[in-house]
Amino acid sequence: MNWIRACGPGFLAIVVLSGCVSTPVPSESGGPASDQAVLEASFSEAVQAMEQGELGLARSRFEQLAIENPEKSGPMANLGIIAFQEGETEAAKKWFEQTVAVNPGHVQALNHLGVISRNAGDFGEAERYYRAALAADQNYAPAILNLAFLLDIYLGNPAEAVEVYERYQSVATEPHPRLKDWIFDAKNRM
Repeated sequence: MNWIRACGPGFLAIVVLSGCVSTPVPSESGGPASDQAVLEASFSEAVQAMEQGELGLARSRFEQLAIENPEKSGPMANLGIIAFQEGETEAAKKWFEQTVAVNPGHVQALNHLGVISRNAGDFGEAERYYRAALAADQNYAPAILNLAFLLDIYLGNPAEAVEVYERYQSVATEPHPRLKDWIFDAKNRM
């Protein structure tokens, strides 16, 4: 199960919006408030293009935002999401690593890096990324669920997986419909 892709681009793009607009950008002409409004509008346009499936347009807008605002993690994270969705794993990994370099607690980027590591068979690295995401936000449901999958399916640790599945169940606003089956199966393998 690839939880990241199941969430869809709109969910993830909107979540990382705050990474782009967290602080005002000073300007020579209009001042921080007007620059902030322009930045927010540009980011919103890129998010809208992404949500409408216009990935080429979204990519070009996020690239421009990343160039103009290298201290902002949101555009880089969204570039990583686009690359990931398009199956460009190395490009996605590069963008997510740049995101984490700017914002070490960026949970979406850490979670994606965990998925990329898991898909590459590097389960120890995947676990480190998921746990880093949860250290930044202990209630980030996608990382909790991905950690549970990793422990259960890939690392053969159903006992710990059950605890993590139950943690996911307690924090997810809409837990996955198969969650009870996964918990039941993991308990049977203990």
